[in-house]
Amino acid sequence: MTINALRITDFRNLSSVMLQPLTTGLNIIYGENGSGKTSLLEAIYYLSTARSFRTASNAHLIRENTDKFSLYSQVLMPNASQIGLGAERDVSGATRYRLGEKDAGSVAALSSLLPTLVMNSLSHQLFESGPAYRRKYLDWGLFYDNPGFLNIWRQYERALKQRNALLRERRLKPGLDGWTQALASLGEQLDACRREYVSRVTSVLLPLVDELIPLKGLEVVYLPGWEGEQGFEQALSLAYADEMRAGHTLYGPHRADLDLRIGGVSVKHILSRGQQKCLICAMILAQGQLLAEQQNKGPIYLVDDLPSELDERNKAKIVALLFKQKSQLFITAIEKQAVGCWMANETPNPMKVFHVEHGCVAEQAP
Repeated sequence: MTINALRITDFRNLSSVMLQPLTTGLNIIYGENGSGKTSLLEAIYYLSTARSFRTASNAHLIRENTDKFSLYSQVLMPNASQIGLGAERDVSGATRYRLGEKDAGSVAALSSLLPTLVMNSLSHQLFESGPAYRRKYLDWGLFYDNPGFLNIWRQYERALKQRNALLRERRLKPGLDGWTQALASLGEQLDACRREYVSRVTSVLLPLVDELIPLKGLEVVYLPGWEGEQGFEQALSLAYADEMRAGHTLYGPHRADLDLRIGGVSVKHILSRGQQKCLICAMILAQGQLLAEQQNKGPIYLVDDLPSELDERNKAKIVALLFKQKSQLFITAIEKQAVGCWMANETPNPMKVFHVEHGCVAEQAP
């Protein structure tokens, strides 16, 4: 799925924007810092996820002195049909999502039609921040890869919430048994989904890493959220006394993690910052490639100024790999010539150029 028309109204500093990007190929968004180019990518991301990749507060997304923002995209489907996706939010916090001519039943309905992957200055959190970021990485892929995943995940979260409430009340074990059994069953299903996805994404990741930064002995290690060889239900049973003292569930898929290691050592301890950024880009590219291969719906890549730690050679390699996937691609830069340098060794590719200045967007000749 790709965007062939985009309308943005009163989002950040973008008052009224209309553009028709290339559906397959490169869309360069260039302009000075603060001009609004990142906000344009953020608007596309919001249409897919109903949240920002820059802030947890959606209230800050509404342009100053206005009552609401509204976003609309016309999405081209794999069968060449088109459907409209819309989102708006007002200053009271009321939100509305549209799918075609109807209100969307859920954000998931929009997300399923508009998968987006972001490469930006915050991508380093995949290594440097807590396990929650790496679980999100896995669960993004599973949302699109496994039709039953979202329902399992939601049921697990509900069972976890109920069980934690009982633990806070210091309920005795018999009173916990029902929710413990439900949590164990759902947790085993969730764990199986993640293990399968890790195996498949790893098979795509390793060749991409070889093209970017050959790393001998790279391993992708999935940590399920409990220790030992026992199953999840047994782990819960053994942890009962500790959980009663803590007042919450100590083990399970909600504590799962993903670790990339060389020689048994986490890569964040042995790779340079630039090497880590290359590896993170490869991880994101692997998800996009797997999605395109398995589901025939490549993602939209939102690249907000390739990481400064990367040299020009590695930036060119990443752009080449992005082109190879034949996805819709949005790249921001201060100067459009910078993107041209990264493409120096590429065969001619379709391209559109948009200049952003003071919140206004204008298409220009490539």
